[in-house]
Amino acid sequence: MLHMTYARQRLWLGITGVGGTVLLCTATVAFDLPHRLMHPLADQTYGSALSWIALAWMLHAALLIPVDILGGLVVVRETPGVLRWIASWLRGVAVQWLWFTLAAALLLRTAQQFGLTYAMLVFLLLQVILLSRQGLIAWLVGGVHVQATSVNLAAAAQQAGLSADEVRQVRGNDPSFVGGWTGVEARRLWVPLHWIELLSPEQLVVALKRRAAVRDAGLRRRGVLVAVAWNTVGFVLASSAPHADLVTAAGFVSMMAWFTLWSFLGVLLLPSLSRPAVLAADAVAAHTHDRALVGATITMLDQWQDDEGERDARVETVFHPVPSRGARLRALAASGAAVSSPAAWHATRMMLYLSWAGLGGLSRAVHCNVGRPPLWVMLPGD
Repeated sequence: MLHMTYARQRLWLGITGVGGTVLLCTATVAFDLPHRLMHPLADQTYGSALSWIALAWMLHAALLIPVDILGGLVVVRETPGVLRWIASWLRGVAVQWLWFTLAAALLLRTAQQFGLTYAMLVFLLLQVILLSRQGLIAWLVGGVHVQATSVNLAAAAQQAGLSADEVRQVRGNDPSFVGGWTGVEARRLWVPLHWIELLSPEQLVVALKRRAAVRDAGLRRRGVLVAVAWNTVGFVLASSAPHADLVTAAGFVSMMAWFTLWSFLGVLLLPSLSRPAVLAADAVAAHTHDRALVGATITMLDQWQDDEGERDARVETVFHPVPSRGARLRALAASGAAVSSPAAWHATRMMLYLSWAGLGGLSRAVHCNVGRPPLWVMLPGD
């Protein structure tokens, strides 16, 4: 990986993390490993069943440690320091472990006492909780925290058509942290501190204008609905798949494996809905600002992430919900008109975060956030 670009190194880390997880889940369902390997008395009590389920995702977390280390300490823009990273990683894993325990406990008990239909309602409720408390969970997992809104941010928000009360200044502890709309109704916009400090005032206005556009045009709402719908369909299918159920420990682990495989299918398909939303937001900004300024803003923000000017079309189609910088600049220069393709902003990455409701295994294994706890809840994007 030493001779690869930063973006390509991250991509291969993601392929390793996601690929390893998919192979593990495929083997789990193909060979019915939970029923073969779990103790015959695993379901003797509710507590023992829950413990065996917890052991399964702890095993997956252990298998991800090598790519977590590479993704958090080696292939990074800014080295956080070994001890600081270990503390951050332990914090993130512990919070996710606690959430998975809560989700498994609720789903298991509900299915045992009331059946699959009620368990599905609990799954939907868990997604709503994750969505409505995304900011709190981002703080618990990755140390992302809100600061007092600066004068510069308030002024830029006003110029972008937002009120000062709608924006929040946030320290994300990672240069790829991009914030985003939080809450079910997208009433609070989290803006990274480094955007405020390093973008010019005009570029900051452009960045905020794009954020306003994805909400006002319904792109963010559509992204959330696509993510919730995708996960819900996958949960129902996974719960009814061969060897899977929600009432036994082995059946529950099989459900987790099937659900993770469904998430993988989403990682492959949903970017086709996410990319047009990025171009649509660029186009809205170009209607009210000079295109050269919008292009410079796109370039600056991309440099803090993959910093990849061009990509092979096949690589972008499969792996990237955000178009390459070159593709965005060409679309901007071509017309600047709104994109007519179906568009759902951050559908892919919101799907991954909300998959926590079903104990999905891919949410922190993808190339953009593997090994970086500040990005496990609010994944990078445009």
